[in-house]
Amino acid sequence: MNVDRCVCYDITLEQLKAMSTKSTTVDELSEKTGCCTGCGMCKPYVILMLRTGRTTFPVLPPHEAQRIESLHS
Repeated sequence: MNVDRCVCYDITLEQLKAMSTKSTTVDELSEKTGCCTGCGMCKPYVILMLRTGRTTFPVLPPHEAQRIESLHS
């Protein structure tokens, strides 16, 4: 199983990528779309999408998701 979207708002990482530029932040995408503001489980994936340009990721172990989020803060 791969992660490719914000489930709470049914927005794909592909759609988020299309809305982003090199300087777009997670906070800006959250304001525009609501992503990362529901359950928050998509936040590490949105961070990775902005960093790598990829739009599909394997499910991260909880400790890895927390590490990615902590680097964003």
